[in-house]
Amino acid sequence: MIWSFSESRIFRKCQRQWFYKACCASARSKDPARREAYLLSKLQSVSAWRGQIVDTVVEQVLVPALNQGNRPMLNQVLASARTLFDKQLAFGRQHRVREPGFKVTESGDSFAAFYAVEYGAGLSDTDVNAAWLDVEQALRNLFGLAELKQLLREAKYRVAQRSLIFDHAGAKVRAVPDLIAFFADKPPVIVDWKVHTFGVRDYRDQLLTYAIALMRAKPHKDFPSDLSRWKESDVVLYEVQLLRGITRQYPADENDVQATDERIAESIVTLQLARGGLEDDELTANEFPTTNDPRTCQTCPYRKICWN
Repeated sequence: MIWSFSESRIFRKCQRQWFYKACCASARSKDPARREAYLLSKLQSVSAWRGQIVDTVVEQVLVPALNQGNRPMLNQVLASARTLFDKQLAFGRQHRVREPGFKVTESGDSFAAFYAVEYGAGLSDTDVNAAWLDVEQALRNLFGLAELKQLLREAKYRVAQRSLIFDHAGAKVRAVPDLIAFFADKPPVIVDWKVHTFGVRDYRDQLLTYAIALMRAKPHKDFPSDLSRWKESDVVLYEVQLLRGITRQYPADENDVQATDERIAESIVTLQLARGGLEDDELTANEFPTTNDPRTCQTCPYRKICWN
């Protein structure tokens, strides 16, 4: 079993939704139900998509430029974002995810699939324009955060969207930090971008999970060779609310790390008990209760198969 922070959060909201995402969806299965769950798992809200655009541009444009010793210009980053935005918008509006024999892996960075196209009347120009303005504002705010920009420039090496996997409590834990910055003489910094209008949630547990994963996962080949000299509590954790142009640092000590460690273990045990020792193909949707909150259903990509 693979545990992640996001899937554990889904389980708390709706166990049925978690089943479809974690146990049922399969790109390789010949079972039509599992294939359908996989396609539905790719649906996004417009707000989630705008955040992904920002993540992708940071990963593909900003970080490589910094690692090459260059100083990327805001207009270059915005131009790249606009190109990606328009390409994915056209792809998603065509709803190509429903083309016969469709494969996500063959779509490259053009891929997008929208909840509003699958379940509604499509994307309105008003929603699209608002999404672009948010992407633009997020990137402008990023360039305006002087302290963060200086921190990233001082880093010896930066890594974006890198998967970290380690064993814990009888499961594999998977974490994908938005950005990790390594330094010659300072502990690593983990940055988590948020493109939220309000940004009132506390992300301490999520960021501490990333810190634990960084220090326990098998290091990637391009990670510093002396990474083990730092402890989980040494890792510097930043949440960056890009639409609001603010950063939040989460200081942590050994007690904080232990508490997050225990919460991960408890969540893993909860999911293991829910599975009852069965494999994915032995589980059925009816074994998992649905949410009592209708708002969760309104935005759930699996409504079609759940309600049927």
